[in-house]
Amino acid sequence: MRSIYLKCLLALLGAHLASVAYADPGTPPQRVSRDDALAEGRGAVVISIRSELYLDEPLDVFFLREGGEVTDDSSVFAFRRRQGALAFGNDTLGYQVRVFALPVGTYRLVAHGMNCPKVPAEDERCLVERRGLNGTQEVSRPSRGYGAIAPTFEVRPDALTYAGDYVLTARNTIEWSQIPYEKLDKVRRRFADLEAGPAPVIPGEYRLRYGLNARSYNDDAGRRY
Repeated sequence: MRSIYLKCLLALLGAHLASVAYADPGTPPQRVSRDDALAEGRGAVVISIRSELYLDEPLDVFFLREGGEVTDDSSVFAFRRRQGALAFGNDTLGYQVRVFALPVGTYRLVAHGMNCPKVPAEDERCLVERRGLNGTQEVSRPSRGYGAIAPTFEVRPDALTYAGDYVLTARNTIEWSQIPYEKLDKVRRRFADLEAGPAPVIPGEYRLRYGLNARSYNDDAGRRY
């Protein structure tokens, strides 16, 4: 009986310490596993999301469809990465290659965030409310908005676009690299009937230049999330 009470107490304490819940901004893209699953007017995009920082909550990387507004969730697609349920420590440095169906158009990286109540504006960072034993306080979360000069990729009807790998670094920036060729074997087989879409357009300042190391909650600026 005492163990049941203890479990209940721990559950209540966890809820008390949790972040205040917000509605997730953006639209989760539809994941697809074969080329005949694409609806009319859609194409497929291959993308990987990684993180040097330990993710105690899911990380969203936001892309805006050309012609849309950041404030319109139907124009913003949120690609998500989270820690493995049974992982000990940071397991998000490994590639996680996924294929998603998106409406045709050009997509631009506009932000990344964790627990953000909205898509961050350019150079904006998210502060969220966290309940603690001494009341509610604001804490920083890994987040940043990006300007008009940012990585883009184009989705064409019945085509497969290799958008690449987007990494949250300890510099609190999203940086891009190619997905290794050997990580794409399954994708190439399952989507062999689709023609290749155009290569992404990646400005030089967004290209990953440094090696990656699994980090905990601290970034290079000493911020603890």
